[in-house]
Amino acid sequence: MAPYSKGVIKIGERGWIPVSANFLQQKWVATHWPNYAQGCENVGQKADTSKWRVARSIFVADDDKVAEAYGKGPQSPYRFYFQQLDEKLKRAGKIELFKNDRDQPESEVTPDFMVDTLVMAGSVNKIVDDILAFREEVGDFGTLVYAGHDWVDPALGKRSMELMATEVMPRVNKALGETSRMSVAAA
Repeated sequence: MAPYSKGVIKIGERGWIPVSANFLQQKWVATHWPNYAQGCENVGQKADTSKWRVARSIFVADDDKVAEAYGKGPQSPYRFYFQQLDEKLKRAGKIELFKNDRDQPESEVTPDFMVDTLVMAGSVNKIVDDILAFREEVGDFGTLVYAGHDWVDPALGKRSMELMATEVMPRVNKALGETSRMSVAAA
């Protein structure tokens, strides 16, 4: 869950499967794979990107306005989640997990900033584009973990998961091609 995590090296050395946290900025997620590969190399194993799991906070709706309101608005369960993390990690002195740059002032790391940079919310086409752009930055990985957040509206929550499974992932995998396909799992 940390940028340049040394723990990811140990995960590779032990043959465990890495999972990068949903609350880590994408530029820091990209630092995990080289460390995991180093850990595998340290024990004579070949690292396989298809085993890497990367979690993200995603909300898909039939309409971009609904997605923006539910995924990022004032009553959003995603916003609530990041507000809770903000309070806890600030108290613990670990707010750097949310920064885009290590020199970014802590005053800029607000729940609005976290929601804007860490929640993918939109219609099917927007989410497909967001996932492909994310994968372009972090590199190949095998499983996109759809991070579970409490449902304020169960119908919207279920619809999001349905759209993710039936619309988003088939389009993402079509764009990636046969050799780079990924699966999706809910957590």
